[in-house]
Amino acid sequence: MRHIGLASALLIFILGSCERYEEPEDRRLDASRQLTLRNIPYGPNGRQVLDIALPAGRNENTPVVVFIHGGGWMAGDRSVFANEARQFAEAGLACAVINYRYASDIAHVHHPDLINDVRAAVDFIASKSKYWQVSPDRFGLMGQSAGGHLALITAYTRNDGRIRACASWSGLFDLSDPDQLAVGGAESIFKTYVGTPLRSADDTLRYEGASPYWTVNRYSVPTLLIHGTEDRGVPYANAVRMRDRLYALRVPHSMVVFNGAGHTWAGKYRRQAYNETLAWFRGKL
Repeated sequence: MRHIGLASALLIFILGSCERYEEPEDRRLDASRQLTLRNIPYGPNGRQVLDIALPAGRNENTPVVVFIHGGGWMAGDRSVFANEARQFAEAGLACAVINYRYASDIAHVHHPDLINDVRAAVDFIASKSKYWQVSPDRFGLMGQSAGGHLALITAYTRNDGRIRACASWSGLFDLSDPDQLAVGGAESIFKTYVGTPLRSADDTLRYEGASPYWTVNRYSVPTLLIHGTEDRGVPYANAVRMRDRLYALRVPHSMVVFNGAGHTWAGKYRRQAYNETLAWFRGKL
């Protein structure tokens, strides 16, 4: 009995220690204060959660930028952008950081399930706009690496007008490109994300349908690309090709090049990426 009592007490302690978001009966939150709401479910899966930093002085015209983490679609966490979310709120923009379901052969989660998660997060935030006092239809999407891919392709293929701009840090553009496929481990990762290996003409169409390079069109939203010249995960040449495609389609865009930078950044590159991204969304949202 003593062991049962200790186990019960430990369970109560653990449950009581978990930070849990509870909707305050849909009443409006104090818009005069900067607030951060954490661990908010936007769907039934345990990975479908978000945090959102709300700026002081916000109203129902305040834009929302959604940050999407990287990790090869099979790893990573929203906490990597916690500082940027706070800084965006301090600069006057609401900023959500989201998790999404990992791509998995076992769980049968593939493209487009992950972009559907991103869109579900946008829809959820829009549904709370009256209570959180943010805009229901002025969204930007930004992501790094695999998250950059998800930001662009969601903006290009799952947009009803609410998503007005997007940005990519070291994002993937063309899953069918030979140079991209030659990167170590890419074929295996892409197989899990797309749900099939690249072997036939039909497979090629599926890979292209999962690629921002092939899904962007002349009506697509303004796009910011930030890329390092020494990126070993996504060849710099692919970013140049994406920029050229945006130019050919006359999609408003900008490309920031980090000479000598690799796939992930810290220090001056991270600070510059933040400043460029904040300026981009301020101008487009």
